[in-house]
Amino acid sequence: MTDLATRSVILLTDDDIRTLDSGHCPDCNGRGFILGPRGGVSINIECANLDCRSRFNVASPGWSHHISFAQRIPSQADGGADWSE
Repeated sequence: MTDLATRSVILLTDDDIRTLDSGHCPDCNGRGFILGPRGGVSINIECANLDCRSRFNVASPGWSHHISFAQRIPSQADGGADWSE
């Protein structure tokens, strides 16, 4: 089990947020994401590139379809949750 109290939050830069907002992964520049768990104005997304699979938690205010906040979250390979359920 992962100790969430010791996990650091890695916020994305404004450039990375703009890249995500355009539908591209800031790590591999691949196009497309797999949608994961969501709640409120936030949703988890995973890069659809099988060689990348970077994950992000992104949020946008209800009045906008543009990402205003993004942070990295662990991929399944790095101890993140299994989204297959």
